[in-house]
Amino acid sequence: MTPSPEPAHDRVPLAPFWRQWSDRAVARAPAGWTGLIDELRDLQDAAAASAPPAETVARATALLADARRLLAAHTVADDEQLYGKLLRLPGRGQTLSPPLRLLSWTATEIVGEVTFGRFHSGSNDAVHGGAVALLFDEALGRLSDLDDRPPSRTVSLRVEFRSLTPVGRPLTVRARLLGQDGRKRRLAGVLRDGERLCAEADGLFLALRPGQR
Repeated sequence: MTPSPEPAHDRVPLAPFWRQWSDRAVARAPAGWTGLIDELRDLQDAAAASAPPAETVARATALLADARRLLAAHTVADDEQLYGKLLRLPGRGQTLSPPLRLLSWTATEIVGEVTFGRFHSGSNDAVHGGAVALLFDEALGRLSDLDDRPPSRTVSLRVEFRSLTPVGRPLTVRARLLGQDGRKRRLAGVLRDGERLCAEADGLFLALRPGQR
């Protein structure tokens, strides 16, 4: 099958390690893979937003079981999976993290847009705090590993919630690299609904040693 390419309009810069990692996944991705992920994300939101009758639940459960069996027949090792490895796509081709779409970037700052769906809702049309933290981990981690910097892992992440984060509205997230000290990288981020500050975060990331997974 023809590989499913990453979209030309979203060719965000990747450090050499992550570019190779993502390109290998793109080369293995079958046609329609990104459509499957989009449907899965929409399914999560639809399930979170629904209160269906029993007959609908039974039918949906059977359909999901069929889909699970189809996919489980093609299980691969972690190094070979596609899920989460299409790094130029919003959400990296997975449905756990909110789909962050980068708008602009430099070596020390990125600006992106995200819309949280009902799947990430806590209550009263507000995003769950854990989902906000997940977004910051994604945004700060993406900046930490931008340019030619070696890949890193999260050491600590502190989030302060300033106001409710709304579901279903485009929000702006900004991440900044504050400084580096050896393998340590300190970063900060803010999430805004227009001019209103929803949350802010600071994180410590540690660059991996050569050859370290």
